[in-house]
Amino acid sequence: MSHDDTSISSIDAVAFDWVARLDNAPLNISDAAALQRWLTSDVRHRGAFARAQSLWVSAGRMAALQGTPLPAAAAPPSRLTRRALFRTAVAAGIAGTVLLPRRSADASEIYHATSGLMHITQPECGEIVLDQGTILRVRSHTNRPEFDLLTGRLSLATLRISLPINMNGLSIALQPSSKLIAHAAGAESDALVLQGHALSHCQQERRERSLHAKDWIRTTPHSVTVTSLCDEDMERAVAWSEGKLEFQSVDVVDAISELNRYNSRKIILTSSACAHRKISGIFMLDDPLGFARVLREIFGVRLSISKENIAVS
Repeated sequence: MSHDDTSISSIDAVAFDWVARLDNAPLNISDAAALQRWLTSDVRHRGAFARAQSLWVSAGRMAALQGTPLPAAAAPPSRLTRRALFRTAVAAGIAGTVLLPRRSADASEIYHATSGLMHITQPECGEIVLDQGTILRVRSHTNRPEFDLLTGRLSLATLRISLPINMNGLSIALQPSSKLIAHAAGAESDALVLQGHALSHCQQERRERSLHAKDWIRTTPHSVTVTSLCDEDMERAVAWSEGKLEFQSVDVVDAISELNRYNSRKIILTSSACAHRKISGIFMLDDPLGFARVLREIFGVRLSISKENIAVS
C-alpha cells in the first residue's frame, strides 16, 4: 500500500484500505506504527479516516434498522474489491491511539470508483455501474448480494430475485426484472426506478412504499418526497451511466467542473469570458477535448492543448 498520494480521492482510498485491513485482522506492531504515522502526518488523513468509518457506521445502522442480519460467511475474493470495513469505530486512532479491533464476523467486498465509471458484476444482477467517487459495499447473504451504498451513485438491475440496497435513511428492495439508479450524499439519499418496481422504507416512516417506473424518491433527515419524472428528465438522469453528460442551459464553468470529475486531463478556464455563458447538449464524459472544441465553435474561445490539460481562453 502506497501512502504517498496527495489528492483527496487517493487519500480517501488509502483511508479505506487501512479500515479494511483493520477489519481483516489485527495489525502487527509495524503496521500499527505505520498507520499512526500516516494519521499524524496530515490533518487530511485523519479526516479521511474518520469519513471512512462514518460511512460504514451509517450503512450499518440502516441495515440494522431493516432487520438485516450480518452474514458470517466470507465473500469470494476479487481483484477489484477491498476487504470488509469493521463495524465498531476506531476514532481514537485519529486522536493519537490506534485501537486494534477483533476480527469482524462481517466479511464483504468494497468497490471504490476512483477513476471514471466502474463496471462490475454480481450474482443475480445485470451490469452494475458506479459513478466516479462512489463507494459500494456488497455483502453475501443467503446466496444473494446485499448492497450498502456508502456514497455516490449506482445503476443496478435485478434478474430473478429481489435485491436490497441500503443508504443512509433509505432502504430499497428492488424487485425481480427491475432497474434503478440510487444516490447517497451524506444525510440525503434518493432512488429513481427506471423499470419494474421496488419497495422502499424510510428511516423516519413506519410504512412501506411501492415505487414504479419513473418514480423518484428522495429522503432527508426531515422529509420524504416522491415525484414522477417525465421522459426527458429520465433520459437526463441515466445519461451518466451510459458514459454521457447531458447539460440543459448550464453555466460553462459548472459543465467543465462536472466533466473534470471524470478525467485526469482537465479543462482549465484561463479567462472568465465564457464562464457564465449557458451551454446545452449531450457530451461523452471521457472526451474533454471534444467538449472544449464545442466551446470553441460556439463561443469562439481559444484552446491551448497539452497532454496534462486543455486551457480555454
